[in-house]
Amino acid sequence: MSAAETVKRDSTPHQAGYPGWDSAGFPQRLAEIKGNMSTLGFAQKCGISESIFRKYLAGTSVPGADKLVEIAQTAQVSLSWLATGEGRRDGVEDKLDLATLCAVIAGVEEGLKEIGGSMASDKKAELIALLYEMQCNGESISEKPMLRLVRLASD
Repeated sequence: MSAAETVKRDSTPHQAGYPGWDSAGFPQRLAEIKGNMSTLGFAQKCGISESIFRKYLAGTSVPGADKLVEIAQTAQVSLSWLATGEGRRDGVEDKLDLATLCAVIAGVEEGLKEIGGSMASDKKAELIALLYEMQCNGESISEKPMLRLVRLASD
């Protein structure tokens, strides 16, 4: 494909034929990832001319798949987020590890039983969320520190 054909394809505003494409939000996400970097500097990093990049920012043109991929890779953001606004910007999926969550809940419940304590639901949820996050980040929590945390948080 020639450079003229690329520009022509890229200059078709609001290509509604793409399922999930968010033409209204794309320019805002593009400006967000550009940040304080100059338009020329960011465009050059992406291998795009400044004039075409300005059209993307203005919402008067949309990138082809090759340019969209290049922009996402350059900015180290999720391609899906950049195109649709859905999901996380960094592309990391939030998935619940049910086994870890069950182990944390069981540990908190055992700790409460051991000390004969109780805990308000909101405090218990906050403690479980904290311990779950710690476990998911690779911080192993042994029985004694968990029991101590349960004591501190209990009524």
